[in-house]
Order: sequence, then C-alpha cells, then structure tokens
Amino acid sequence: MQKMLFQKTAGSLLLAAGMIAAPLASAGTLTYQGVTFTFTEAANVLTLEIDAAGRTGDWATATNIGMLQVKDIGTFTTAALSGEAGPPNTTAASLWTYSPSELTANGCDGGSTGVQRACFYAANTSNRIALADDMIFHFTFTGGTQNFSDPHLKLAFYNGDGTDKVGSLLSMNIPAVPEPESYGMFLMGLGILAFLARPRKA
Repeated sequence: MQKMLFQKTAGSLLLAAGMIAAPLASAGTLTYQGVTFTFTEAANVLTLEIDAAGRTGDWATATNIGMLQVKDIGTFTTAALSGEAGPPNTTAASLWTYSPSELTANGCDGGSTGVQRACFYAANTSNRIALADDMIFHFTFTGGTQNFSDPHLKLAFYNGDGTDKVGSLLSMNIPAVPEPESYGMFLMGLGILAFLARPRKA
C-alpha cells in the first residue's frame, strides 16, 4: 500500500514538474543568412545568443552590430541590456542607449502607440560590437508581466564605421520551444500514472 502511494506520488510530482518546466525552460532558434539567433529565458531575463561567425549573403560584409530590439514580450516598466562572454567589446552593450521607440533603418525612432519595445542602439560607432561567435546579450525587465513565448527580434549590422546598415534589417519573431527535458519529465510522470491505473487481474 505504501509502495503504491509512493509510486503515485512520484508520478504526480514528475507530471507536475514537466507541466511547470515546459513553459519556463524554453528556447527559440532562427538561422538567417548564416547567422544563428537563440533566445532563452529565466524569470524576467531574456537572453539572446548570436553566432555570427559564418554570416553569408547580404550580411557577408558586416563587421559589427549597432542596433538591437525585442518586442512582443508582454509588459514592463524598465528594460536594461547587458552582455557577457563572447568578444572583448560585448560589455559595450551596457553603454548603448535605450529607447521605447521602434527600431528602423535610422535608429530607435519610429513605431506606434500601444506596443512596448526594448530598443538599444550605439550612439557612437565606437560603441558598436564586433560580430563573432557566441555573442551574448541579456535583456532584463522590471515591472509588468513578461511573456517570452514569441519574442520579436530586430537588429542592424554595419561595416566598420559606416552609417548605412549592411543587408536586411532583421525583423522576425522567434517562437520558444520547450526543452526536451521538460517533455521527458512530463511523459515519465504520465507513464507512471498510466501504469498504476491499469486494470489488475482478480
């Protein structure tokens, strides 16, 4: 009796853990013109990893990033951008200027009312960040209610100190996909409960 109760409890806990983890432990990936963008989330922080080492097409001649924006992430009071790891100047992201306006080819200066955005740009060309592998940026939000299930990413690449963007101004949603571990816990819990609920011979 105690063994069966333990098994049922374990199954229920695994099932619950899988259901809770599925919306929390998630990532979304997009590869465009040889550049891979990966979003991951944790509480009020949305992390963006950019692998730009193998850029191709219109972005082949780009050497740095000068504007970065996320939207479609719910509501917030304030937003901050920071960087870690990657190339030496990644921490220059903390020197970028924040704007609630829409990112356009000219900067964070467009958009309409009713949509919250976190737009950051390098006010000086010296604050741009060299493109490389494993560039990591953290968007930290304060206040409001965030939903990182379908974040919209915008960014602009440049060549050297040039004022015109190189190639496309990326503007795409990158839907999050639950991590395999979340599904694993969910399915294991379901399996245990199904096993315990099977008809028993008299």
